Amino acid sequence: MKKYMFIAVSAIIAIAACTKEAYTPAEEPTGIPFTATIQNDADVRAITDNGTSLNVNWAENETLALIYTAGGSARNTTATITDVDGTGKATISATLDAAVTDGTSVTIIYPASAADGTTGNVLASVIATQDGTLSASRDVHKGSGTIKVESATASLSNGATLTAQYAICKFEIEDADGSNSLYVSSFVVKDNSDNIITTVTPGSSTSTLYVVLPATSGLLWFEAVSSGAPYVAKGTASLSAGSVYRPTVKMATIFNIIGANGKFYKDKADAVAAGTTAAAIIAYLGDDTAESGYQHGLAISMRNCGTSSYRWRSTELSGIDNGTGHQFTTYSDVLAAKESGLELSAGKDDADNYPAFYAAIHNDISLTGETGMTASLPSSGTSTWFLPSAFQWNQIMCGLMGNYSGLTNMPNSVYNVLANSTSDKFSAATGSTNCWFKTATPSIHTSSEYDADNNWNFRSSASGGELSTAGKNFCFVRAALAF
Repeated sequence: MKKYMFIAVSAIIAIAACTKEAYTPAEEPTGIPFTATIQNDADVRAITDNGTSLNVNWAENETLALIYTAGGSARNTTATITDVDGTGKATISATLDAAVTDGTSVTIIYPASAADGTTGNVLASVIATQDGTLSASRDVHKGSGTIKVESATASLSNGATLTAQYAICKFEIEDADGSNSLYVSSFVVKDNSDNIITTVTPGSSTSTLYVVLPATSGLLWFEAVSSGAPYVAKGTASLSAGSVYRPTVKMATIFNIIGANGKFYKDKADAVAAGTTAAAIIAYLGDDTAESGYQHGLAISMRNCGTSSYRWRSTELSGIDNGTGHQFTTYSDVLAAKESGLELSAGKDDADNYPAFYAAIHNDISLTGETGMTASLPSSGTSTWFLPSAFQWNQIMCGLMGNYSGLTNMPNSVYNVLANSTSDKFSAATGSTNCWFKTATPSIHTSSEYDADNNWNFRSSASGGELSTAGKNFCFVRAALAF
């Protein structure tokens, strides 16, 4: 696609004269009839995709916006293409405000529908909300010039150059290993600060999306929904306005892997094949992680910490607050608290006094006989390891159990089926059967307190899976991170 088009404008004005003999008042001109010729390199409208490039040519009845000032007020006048000759030339017509004067600056926006009133800016909605189709109205060009007015003639001094404002990406959406196309019902692009650049909502689920994006360089995040399941991806982009790109976005979901290099993989085997190791399993996708700066999801370590259980702290001091200031007394409160496991871990890196916290912060996992896994933190894009709070464990369990409406307290008949399925998915992702807790496994610590002597933990029991309270004694530990 060409990045610019040249416009040469000439105008012929005809104003009807009134005669004195008619004895009628002279009419003030309401506008200046305007015709002009515009030039381009056959690279403007309408857009079609031939598989290797976007072909764009002028088309009759397309419009441009002319933004200028007349009579002290800003104007937005629409110019319409009335004729095309097939060589890159087109004739446009408009009616300028009669008060326009010689030397007036004009901003030209193509197409007219992209102009934000009389501001001279492009509408934010061109980018903000898209449907994923190849829409001509989103291939925006903008330029400036000077209106020349002589007697009853208006033109543009020295023509004008219009440049493309956006890049066009044809995204192909696939799963983490590229083995299947993902048909998405929504697709969101965010910058590295998690600001939404655009939200794409196709009319029907599709694996191919045309998306207009501003020129940008750096990390982009992608979020999507496919068959009701959340997906996430990230990648470094370098997009130039006026250029066309055809990237493939490989998206990860729950039970996929975060590698030691910070990238997403289908499973441990894929991470190893790519020359890295598996560090964590995605367990929750969403912006409610309770970790500041990390709004894409939560992942948990490949294994429980160590080979046995740990104390939450070394001693229990009846009736004495241990100084954390995070005590909640009800189940509903602790689920709504959204406290941060990372914040609660601060100052708890002490193997003697807070062994459960220490094990989580250092992801103290046993990898004897295991290959392709690591206890190390991914090299980029994640928080540190921490002991998940009750709120975070709730998010994790909702994700792993398929967003079960009962959250972490579910009946035995449901929990047993989901826990076994969850364990099977863990085994498939890690290549190991020793990677997940089932119904017979003891409780898992959270970092949330109930009172000075008890904390909240997730456990399996004869009644099913539940979030419950117990003394700050021996429970298993699983490290988590946010990304």
